[in-house]
Amino acid sequence: MIYFIHGPDRLLAREAALAITTELDSDGSSTSWLDGRETSFAGVASATGAVSFFGSPRIVVVTDLLARASRDSDNAESTGDEERPGRGRAELESLISAVPESHHLLLHEPSLTSVPALLRTVLPRVKVIAGEPPRGPALIAWIEAAAAQAESRIDRRAAQRLAETLYPQSWDRKPNNPRFDRPPDLALLKAEMQKLALAAHPGPITVDYIAALTSGRPDQRIFRFLDAALTGDLGSGLDELERLLASGEEPAMLLAQLLGQVELTAVIATAGGKNADAIARDLGTVAASRLSAVMATTRRRASQTAHAADIAVRADRGLKTGRVRKPEDALHDLVLALANSASGGLSGGSG
Repeated sequence: MIYFIHGPDRLLAREAALAITTELDSDGSSTSWLDGRETSFAGVASATGAVSFFGSPRIVVVTDLLARASRDSDNAESTGDEERPGRGRAELESLISAVPESHHLLLHEPSLTSVPALLRTVLPRVKVIAGEPPRGPALIAWIEAAAAQAESRIDRRAAQRLAETLYPQSWDRKPNNPRFDRPPDLALLKAEMQKLALAAHPGPITVDYIAALTSGRPDQRIFRFLDAALTGDLGSGLDELERLLASGEEPAMLLAQLLGQVELTAVIATAGGKNADAIARDLGTVAASRLSAVMATTRRRASQTAHAADIAVRADRGLKTGRVRKPEDALHDLVLALANSASGGLSGGSG
């Protein structure tokens, strides 16, 4: 039997793999765990076909094999190597056909959110298990159960506040645009529950503990502001900016965020056609989902990337040299200059 176990939730994917191996091999004597980043398809096939002790079925769990193969395929396409994608499919088909009927192969891919193209041609022989985290009332129930496991208690109101704090836009439902989906991370939630349970002991976890000890994810309004400013949408950009400032966001932080996004557009423009995942791996500091959003936002105005970078440099220099006194002034100037540039006018700004 062949299983494909994928994310997006790593904890659920790991628990599914452990449950299957425990059911098939309770003492673990016939189970092998392999790292797909360091093991070839041929190596996995060899391990799966090996005879186990006492003739019992062998179980092989390989992690991140297809994620690595997908990255290799993407890199091959970007460099013009037309043979590599086809070779990857052939290697996978060979591996699938090499698994004996009595043995079991678990393709454990916690970083993949769906079935990759490499696997679709052999799906009839594969059982797919998705690590899809709960949302809405199901997520609240999961948080309550996690509190009990941590030998604590949390009511529904506090559980919802925790979910809203960590995943303000996605705890209760998926967004319409998958690029902006940040699904609940159950491993992170479990760690938060253990921390909160320790702080609240011997009492229950309350909203006050969550407010004091749990840091929230970036507000989605920040991303709406950044996207509007990058595309030169002056009306939306200024509206979102005013809302952020009215809610207490620091102008200096917002300016740094916008300067960083402009810098990202320059990086994307010089990346030689790489996809968001490849660029995110190279940078190591930016989420691929955010890079995808920036790429989609700025794709139609690629010719203005260098001009936007010049404007951002002048705005930053104006503030640092004292020509502009307040971060909020530099921020407004930058938004106006980017909008002016997008409309084809003369670039204004602080420099």
